[in-house]
Amino acid sequence: MLELGAARRELAVLKRELRDALASDAMEGAVYSGMSVSLADMDAIKGRFCRVLLILSICSPFAQGAALVQSAKCQDWTEYPVTYHCSFTRETTPENSVIVFALVSGSRDVVVTNVVDDHRPGSNAYRLDLHYLFGDLQNTYFYSAAGAGATRTVTLTASTSTHFQVVMMEVSGLSSSQPLVDRTSTNDNGYNTARTFTSGLTPPTTQPDEFLVGWSEQVYPNVMTFADDAPWTLVEQETLGGSRIAYRTTTAVGKFAYTGSFSGEGNYRVGAAIVTYKAASARHE
Repeated sequence: MLELGAARRELAVLKRELRDALASDAMEGAVYSGMSVSLADMDAIKGRFCRVLLILSICSPFAQGAALVQSAKCQDWTEYPVTYHCSFTRETTPENSVIVFALVSGSRDVVVTNVVDDHRPGSNAYRLDLHYLFGDLQNTYFYSAAGAGATRTVTLTASTSTHFQVVMMEVSGLSSSQPLVDRTSTNDNGYNTARTFTSGLTPPTTQPDEFLVGWSEQVYPNVMTFADDAPWTLVEQETLGGSRIAYRTTTAVGKFAYTGSFSGEGNYRVGAAIVTYKAASARHE
């Protein structure tokens, strides 16, 4: 049986052959006059096409990798609660994982103390993947739960009343057991006049297929406009507070950084972080 990488390459060739055959005069003649040679060639192409599709369908669980399913953003700048709720628009798929970003601010002593969800309360264990104190006033966190079951609402508790920034992601194709996190890096870009930011490079990842999440923010809200470097894709941008979450996937082991640029008046302190999460299995190519 063909290996998956070879099957994909053959599929690309077959697509071209099929397109060329359908567009050719010979095929047009076969359709209207029953030319057996052209039809035989077409049958051969179709046979190879079906064979490759079968290979891909058998191997697809190993090839899909991790993918973002849905996301939600929530924030509070008026009530200053101790307990805060954030909800997806729909329940998550049971085998998928949930990644939660949270930021609480006011002082270094304001911290997140607990994260739970509404899937059989207490049954999901949210693991702390990263805690980063940015600018002496903002505690930032990444949490994750593997195979989180059908859940919709996540509840966060802080040590005291504060304002929350929360971004949640449902991700398919991650490892079914903790820890999901593989590598992390954080960077205080300072009062960056270069108008670029970076999380700094992670150590080498431990497997090819990973789901990477990046965070960036300025200390002061509603001032700067951020843009992500390719291939990073925006997940959510908080309206107030400025936290920006983006993601990308990988197909090879390496060192990775979340990078981008920003524009606007003033010179403000900018922070960034990256967390990499392990996919369920490495690609077989």
